[in-house]
Amino acid sequence: MVLLGTTLLVAPELAMGQVPPSNVPVTQRPRPDFDPLGIRAGAFLIFPSVTVIGTYDSNVYAEDNNRDDDVGLLVAPRITARSQWARHALEATVDARGGLFVEETGNNFLEVGGQVQGRLDITRQSRLNGTVSLRRRVEDRTDPNTTGVRDQTVFYVGRAAVVLRHEFARFFVQPGVQVTRLEYEDAGAFNNDDRDRIRLQGGVRAGFKVSPRINAFAEAAANVVRYDQTPDDAGVNRDSEGFSVRAGAEIDFTGLLFGEFAVGYARQDYDDPALNTADGLSALIQLTWNVTPLTSVIVTGEAGVRETTVQFAGQRASANLQQRISVEVVHELRRNVLISGLVGYQRDDFQGTARTDNSFRVGAGVRYLVNRWLSLDVQYDFTARRSDAAVEYVRHIVRTAVTLQR
Repeated sequence: MVLLGTTLLVAPELAMGQVPPSNVPVTQRPRPDFDPLGIRAGAFLIFPSVTVIGTYDSNVYAEDNNRDDDVGLLVAPRITARSQWARHALEATVDARGGLFVEETGNNFLEVGGQVQGRLDITRQSRLNGTVSLRRRVEDRTDPNTTGVRDQTVFYVGRAAVVLRHEFARFFVQPGVQVTRLEYEDAGAFNNDDRDRIRLQGGVRAGFKVSPRINAFAEAAANVVRYDQTPDDAGVNRDSEGFSVRAGAEIDFTGLLFGEFAVGYARQDYDDPALNTADGLSALIQLTWNVTPLTSVIVTGEAGVRETTVQFAGQRASANLQQRISVEVVHELRRNVLISGLVGYQRDDFQGTARTDNSFRVGAGVRYLVNRWLSLDVQYDFTARRSDAAVEYVRHIVRTAVTLQR
C-alpha cells in the first residue's frame, strides 16, 4: 500500500469551487444545457441525486465452477454540498449504495459513507488541503484478498489526510500526512480479525518548473503499519515499516495533454522474520490526451506494495506486488451522447508464495443526457482472472441506469 498512500499525499489538489479548467477530459467538460444547477443554500450549492440501476451478473460469486447468475436492483442516492466562496473551498458528500438480488439474496448489500474535503488559501503561493472520510463497504468478490467463502465481507475504512503546497519562484514543495484505519467483520464463520489494522504515512514532493507546461518533481514517503492482533491466528506478526521514492513530472499542455507520471522504488520490511521483505517498482501514471475536441484517451496505471493476508499452498504472503493499467477512450457522439470503451490489466504477485494472478477487463458504455435533471446509462463489463490458485473466473455484467439530479 505504499503507492496508494503516496498518491493521496502528494497528488495535485482539487480546485474545488473554481471554474473548471480547459484541461479536462470530455466527460468533465461543462455542458450548460445539461449540468445540474443545484439548490442554493447561503454560500453553498447543494447537489442531490439518485441513481437506480438494473443489473445482470453472470457469475455473482466470481467462481470458476458452479457459476450462479442473477439479476438485481441497485439504488445509489448522493448529496453533495459545495461552497461558492471566492477564496478557500469546502465540500461535503454523503452517499449510499444498496442492492437487492432475485435469487442469491445473500448478495444483498448496503454501503454508506461520507467525506469532507476543504482547501485553505493561506497566500497566493500556499494552500492547505484536507480530507476526512468514513465508509462502510462490502468487499468485492474479485478482490484478491477475499476469503473465498460465499458470505460477504463487510469492512469499515476511515481516512484523514492533510497536504500543504507552497510555491516560490520556479520551485514548489508539497508535504503531507495520512492515517488510514481498516476494520473487518467476520464473513460467516470466517474470522477476519487478523485483517484489522492502522496505517500511518508521511511524505513530501518537491520540484521545479522546467517550463510553463512541465513541473519536474521527486517525492519520498515512509509508512508504518500496525495490526490489532499481533501475532495473528496463524502466529504471524504482520506489522511492518516501509518507504517509497519516485521521480516524475506534472504535465499541462492545456486542452491537449495533461496529468502526471512518476516511477521509482518501494520497499516494505516486516517485523516477523518468516515474512519476506517486499520490494519492487513504484509507479503512477494519470494522463489524459484530448485527441480531438470530441475524443479523450485516459491512461491510468499504478504499481506498488499492497497489504495482504493471502495464504497459498501452506505459504503465507508477506505482501502483494500489484501492477495495473487501463486505457479508456471517451467520445462525444453528440453534445448529450457520450460513448466509451475501456481495456485494463492487473497483475497481483503474492510475495513468499507461488501464487500470481493476472486479471483482465474490457468494458463499453453509452450515456444519454436527456436534460439537466435526467440521464440514462448502459454499461457492459467483462472481467476474467487467470491464477496459480483456485480463484479463476470469467464474469459478464450488464447495467442499465437512470439518474435523477437537481
